[in-house]
Amino acid sequence: MADALQVLMTRRSVREFLGTQLSDDEVKTIVDAGLHAATAMNRQSWHFTVVQDRRLLDAISGAVGAVMVDSGIPSLIERARTTGFSCFHHAPTVIFVSSDGSHYSLADCANASQNMCLAATALGLGSCYIGSFVQAFDHPSGKHLLAQFGLPENYKPVFSIALGHAAKAAFTEKEREWKVSYIR
Repeated sequence: MADALQVLMTRRSVREFLGTQLSDDEVKTIVDAGLHAATAMNRQSWHFTVVQDRRLLDAISGAVGAVMVDSGIPSLIERARTTGFSCFHHAPTVIFVSSDGSHYSLADCANASQNMCLAATALGLGSCYIGSFVQAFDHPSGKHLLAQFGLPENYKPVFSIALGHAAKAAFTEKEREWKVSYIR
């Protein structure tokens, strides 16, 4: 397994996946990493839903496309109408991270999502942290899809992690030093 600092420095968003499904052991390792994420007051205010059902992922992606078309924003409409559009980049596995809505839950869910992305990198897999799907569950074409998640009461999906074997290398390194200020 990769060194922790190497994983932190090399994790990139993958937006093109091979169709090969993850093994049960890979999924378990990634989910376990999410379950071990830091949470405020150890509340563990998240719930994970692992979806490997292609029809459900395509249906959610279709609802996302409908939201994009209804937005009236030309760039979103164009993207949604692109042949083969998939908001999950055709990943074979997507883990949805749901929040209980409590005060620090978004941070808890973000920590769990990042842990799962880092675990995927450590396993040599690709990941993409996605939040743009959430409006689909409020859209008429997607409201019924959320019922399939069987979430505990008051939980709502806030993030998802697309997972799979990367079809190509992720983007190259960008300059980041200007993003930091020091006050000494």
